[in-house]
Formats: sequence, structure tokens, C-alpha cells
Amino acid sequence: MAKSYRRLNLFMAKPLEDGQTFSNLLTDAPVDTYSMADILGIDGILYVKQSAAKRPSWGSLLDEVTGHDVTDLENRSSSAVLLLRVDGDIFAFTFGYGRYLIEQSLFVQDFGLRTALNTLDDKSLRSVDLHTLEDQPVQKKSQAARDSEVSIFGIDILRDVLRAVTGVPKRGVSLMQISGGDALFSFGVEMDATDFPAIARQIKGYYINDEYKTSFAWVDNVRKVKDAVSIDALNAQLVHAVSTRNPELMVTLPEIGSWDKILGFSFTRNKDVVRPVINSADYIATISDLTRITIEGLKRDRLFVHDVDGNITEHPVYRCIYFEIVNGDKTKIIFDGRWYEVDGTFISRIVKTLDLIQISTLTFPAVEVWDEGGKSKIESEGDYNTRAATAHGYFLLDKKLVKTDRTTSPIELCDLLTPAKQLVHVKHRKGGSAGLSHLFAQGGVAAEIMLGDKAFRKKTRMVLRGVSPTASDLVPLDTFKSTDYEIVFLILGEGSATLKQNLPFFSKVNLSKAYENLTQRGFRVSIAGAPTTPRLTP
Repeated sequence: MAKSYRRLNLFMAKPLEDGQTFSNLLTDAPVDTYSMADILGIDGILYVKQSAAKRPSWGSLLDEVTGHDVTDLENRSSSAVLLLRVDGDIFAFTFGYGRYLIEQSLFVQDFGLRTALNTLDDKSLRSVDLHTLEDQPVQKKSQAARDSEVSIFGIDILRDVLRAVTGVPKRGVSLMQISGGDALFSFGVEMDATDFPAIARQIKGYYINDEYKTSFAWVDNVRKVKDAVSIDALNAQLVHAVSTRNPELMVTLPEIGSWDKILGFSFTRNKDVVRPVINSADYIATISDLTRITIEGLKRDRLFVHDVDGNITEHPVYRCIYFEIVNGDKTKIIFDGRWYEVDGTFISRIVKTLDLIQISTLTFPAVEVWDEGGKSKIESEGDYNTRAATAHGYFLLDKKLVKTDRTTSPIELCDLLTPAKQLVHVKHRKGGSAGLSHLFAQGGVAAEIMLGDKAFRKKTRMVLRGVSPTASDLVPLDTFKSTDYEIVFLILGEGSATLKQNLPFFSKVNLSKAYENLTQRGFRVSIAGAPTTPRLTP
């Protein structure tokens, strides 16, 4: 047979349990089964999804626009998977949408990425996909115009998890244009039909070596939790978080989506209710008895992704959950159905930086709490800022916005400004890590713009003059010195003594980053807490 260039996608299955066959590796989608040609001598089966033509969802809109039925609007997606047994291992070559025919939890989860890192030239990368371990999951894809070194992609090796990479193979690797991410390894090769077993055997050899540690050792800074006992214990805590409606639990797409084509999302037991955004509360609302939720249930339940062409893809909810668990100096995070442990070096660096941040010497009132109509209430940030300004003679700048061409919208200089040039930024602790990270980012952005933008300082002086005739002098127009200012992050709902150690993990990360950035520019930085106190009734 003549060899020709092919682009192939390959997965490697975990060992089958006793009595299981190839079909146990598939989802429940209806398939047609084809045996292998006897002449090839291949131990395998081809599965092809039974599919019917569908009219795209936007067809009815075109009917309405034209006033009659528009014909020849049909979509048909093709899906196939070739399962082979080679030297006792089982491999899946997928074609079209074939990756959605296999139950991916039954395949080796780091097969694609590790194989790619073992075979790629680290100086000839084309693109990287990253998941940044932040208070909110951020997925990023960076693509270079030409073959580039890994340093070009701006990877933060202490926070970024490498999820996929594409590039040119290193010398001696007989493949072309390699991509790998999680369980999927994709590559180009000159081949014919008889070569499938040899290709699978060759790539298994690439997977099992450790050559990646020469150039990509940093990928182990965030490690996967592999011990079954540890995973079971973490899963038990995850089930508890779902059953108690923990607000820190998020449901998100486990891979970068084509948002220009996504119509919306739905969940098992409510598949026809399509919403434009993913909300964990929508999923939890579909569960009638939260006391009976299990990990198996999270794996069975699906997040459905509806696109504008009428196609529906799905992901196990377990794979879509993002949640962090902090236990002492250990931080575990689940994302894309896998648990990660943050490297101790990273945590040690954060702790050392936090130790440098002083507790503010300013005086702040406690935050008032009370019961109203049988519900617990807590003082709003706006009311608190007004009361603190009045009680201590601070200038109230909450919601006093200043326009600047360096941000997409006007910003606050701070919430409270003291006569001693202390800029106080205020946020509730109850808002969780996302709100606190916004607080630290807000303080950093405002200080940097004030330092480097004379036009911003001019507008700020006008705003300050409207607050008090003497306040504008606190921000000079031409002789601004960062060393004259202190940035104070005030967190409502907890006292200063326990504040730093009780911050959510990624809030600690962002506070340490803000501290390093601001102090490098000459600003002083401190933090303060305001505990709660019962409101006195008149």
C-alpha cells in the first residue's frame, strides 16, 4: 500500500477490568461496529456513530427573513474511533468527533501532554494552552507567528498549568507537527493502514520516558494528585461542598470553547432549559436530593454545550468543576476532573512575602451586623465607608470615579483617603477570593496610574477638590513621589490579627503580587481588618 500523510489523534486506555471489552470504553452513543480486514492482522474494532442530518438552529430565522422555507440547510457530524490492542495496551485512534465517543475518564489522563513534551523541540513551539490557578479559573491560548522558545509565551511557572502544547518535533522523532493536551496526542505521519499497531507502539515508547524534565521540568510545579486514597478523601470533601451549596464551587468549561458558535448550556435533568452562561447554582438546582449526591453522580451528570448549528456536545459535570481545598500548608485544586497539589516552594514564597506586609496603624470601626426579619444582615461597604470617614476624619472617595485612558472604564483612586496620604481600599471578606483579588488589583492599578499619568492626577485633583478644598493638595500635579504614600487594603469581616493567615489561597497569591509590584515602585503597603460587632439598637 502507498503511504500518505495523515493527521491522527491518539488516546491510550487504562487497563480494562476483568470481563470488560472494547465496548466498555465507549459512551452510550449509538454506533455501528466494523471488524478489521483479515489481511491486516490487526486486533481491533472500528466504531462509527450513527448520525442523522440535522437542520441548524438558525434555519428558522432565515425562514422568517425570507418568508418561506430555506432548503439545503443540513449538518451532519461524523464520528469514528478505532480501538486497537497492541502489546497488551489498548489505544484509541479517533476521527472527526470521535473523541466524544470514548469515555475519557477510562483513558490515561496525561498521555497526550507528556508524550508531546517528550517529543517536542522546546525552541520550536507554536502554541500553548494554559490554565492559570487563580481565584477564578482562567484558560489562555497563546500562539506564536513562528517557531518560538517557551519563554516567549509569558508562562508563570508557579501558577500556570500547561494543558496543551503544539510545536515541531525534536531531532530523531519521526513525526510531524505535534500537539498534546491531557489525554489526547495529535500528530502527523506518513503511513498506510498496516502501520497503526507500529505507530501506537512507537508513541507508547515516547510516553513512558522522562526526557521532558530536561526542558520542561517546571510543569511539575503544580502536581497531579495520583494516590487513590487521597483522591477519594478529596472527592468526599467535594461532595460535601456540592451538598451544602458551597458558593466557592464553580462549574466551567474544561476546555477552551468556540464562543462565537456556542448558543448556551444546560444540565442533565434539565437539558432543554438552555442558558447563555454556566452557573453552578443552575446545576445544583437540578438535584432533587442533595443528601444523596455522589462522585459517581457528578461523573454521570452532564454539562451540555449547545451550538448555533444545532450540535450538542457534552462533558461530565465532574470534569467541569473548579474547587479549592486548603488544609494547613497544603492546597488542593480540582479542575478538568483532576486534583492538583500546589508545590510547596510556591506556597513558601507566598508565606515569606505575606510576612513582610505590615498591619496598618490606622484606626477603623468594626463592621455592624444585625438581625432583620429573621435574616442576618451585615453593613454594606458603602455605609461602612461613610461611617468610617465621618468617625475618623478620612476623605470619602467611594464611588468618586476618575476617567483615564489607561483603563476601559473610570476608576476610584481609593475608598478612603487620610490627611497623611494613606489610600485605603475596602472590600468585604464575605465576597470570597474573587472579590478580594479585585480589591488588590484595584489598589495596584490606581496607584500605578497615579504614579505615571499626569493627566490622571489632574482629574483626581478636581475630584478631590469637590470632596474637600484641602484634599486636592494630597495629590500634587508635578512633584508626585510614591514614597510619600501608603496603600492600605482594608478587609471587612475579620480582625487584623488573623486576617493574613485566613485569606483564601489565591487571595494570598494576589496580595503578595500586589505588595511586590507596589513596593518596587516605592509605595508602602499594609493590610487591616475590621471585625464584626452587633449593631446597637437606639
